[in-house]
Amino acid sequence: MIIGVNMVTRRQFLIMAGGAAIIILAGGVAYIASRPRTTTTTTPVASPTTTPVVSPTTTTKPKNIGGKIVVLGRSGYHETINKNLIDTFLQKYPNVQVEYVPKGYTDEYQTIVLSHSSRSSDYDALYIDEPWIHMMINNGWLLPIDEPDLDGYPEHLKNWPTVGGKTYAQAITGNANFLFYREDVLKDLGETPPETWDDVLRIAKKVKEKYTDLGVKLYGFGAYSVKGTSIAQDTFPAFLYPFGGRYFAEDGITPALYSEEAVQALEFFKELKKYSHPRMTEFTSLAEYSEAILRGEVAIGVTWNGWIIDIDNPQKSNVVGKINIRPYPRQKTFFGAQSGVWFYGVSAFSTNPDTAMEFVKIATSLPAQKRAALEAGLPPTRLQVFKDPDYRAKQRLADKFLEIIEVVKPVRTNPLWGDMAEPVGTYLFMGLMGDLPADEAIKKAHDEMVRVTKGVKG
Repeated sequence: MIIGVNMVTRRQFLIMAGGAAIIILAGGVAYIASRPRTTTTTTPVASPTTTPVVSPTTTTKPKNIGGKIVVLGRSGYHETINKNLIDTFLQKYPNVQVEYVPKGYTDEYQTIVLSHSSRSSDYDALYIDEPWIHMMINNGWLLPIDEPDLDGYPEHLKNWPTVGGKTYAQAITGNANFLFYREDVLKDLGETPPETWDDVLRIAKKVKEKYTDLGVKLYGFGAYSVKGTSIAQDTFPAFLYPFGGRYFAEDGITPALYSEEAVQALEFFKELKKYSHPRMTEFTSLAEYSEAILRGEVAIGVTWNGWIIDIDNPQKSNVVGKINIRPYPRQKTFFGAQSGVWFYGVSAFSTNPDTAMEFVKIATSLPAQKRAALEAGLPPTRLQVFKDPDYRAKQRLADKFLEIIEVVKPVRTNPLWGDMAEPVGTYLFMGLMGDLPADEAIKKAHDEMVRVTKGVKG
């Protein structure tokens, strides 16, 4: 039976996660986690048994493919993608039983941390968001991939999950955070695609004058910017980094949010909000925002791949053929786009690691990615898919998606991002809504990042 995890408070979460103590080393963070030494009810396998956990040496080829594996992953469109990948695996291994456990974003993160802190063998293969990977590697929760196939991945997707010469996960879902715009609306306004955030603001004002103020349900800008994690990782980086700010220093760990550039980015966002979709800070789900885009209510906006998966589906979209995409607009600098890639890895506590390893290899393979891209809307991570004739025939924005995946960069680089995102986003939201001055909101968000990092460092 798969054990679920209810939502917990941050304080409860840290207590349940074992009160990990952190030691800072040159070039990164090493975790020494204090974990319960209870014995699980499943049959033990050759896996770490001491603290810190040391991943066992894997063989070059899987030995025992069979039995059952449990895959922990996301719900929503991620589930559609993952079930397609599972089906590809089952075509080769029809006698293997695969159980997929879908979770919401925060629920999956908490489930991974709580189950692995207690050395649970509930899960075999893990669908992992980019910022979680180094926390999991440092804690010894992932097995190194046996003979990883990295052909066709951009360099940053090869390097991110690779530590000490070992690759601990392989990229699958090539999510990026970028800008979209309505080509038909811009043409009607006599505008060209925005190159800078100042361009976006100017166009948004025109949309308000020509459409919104005349009763047309079309708004100059849109984003999923509700209080908490969503504004912190789904929207604000689009402003912060082009304005010259950043969440973390070059080491990827030390908080660096408090800066004049960050304050300017938040003040600009606050100004742009005047011309934005009225539900931007109130959407009850990302699906509601996606539906607003499909109804044609947003002229320009920030999105992830999966949120616009149906823009050219005439059964769901009023904007077929009208939307185009690009990396973040520049302002003080050109940043590119935020990486939000999802990876597959194998739990160090799996009771069926050979089968889980084979699943990861097949699910992330070029044939599996091509099939999922064609049938389930997977944003691929292997560059060959973008150039495949079948994919290009189906995806009119193939070249634009390729341009974006080649310039994405991670911004949620601190291994403890999952614990700080909610309070950071709360202060950013307060600044956006005018409940706090922008300078104070940025300072409080920065202080929270420092507090979370120091709190775990001990």
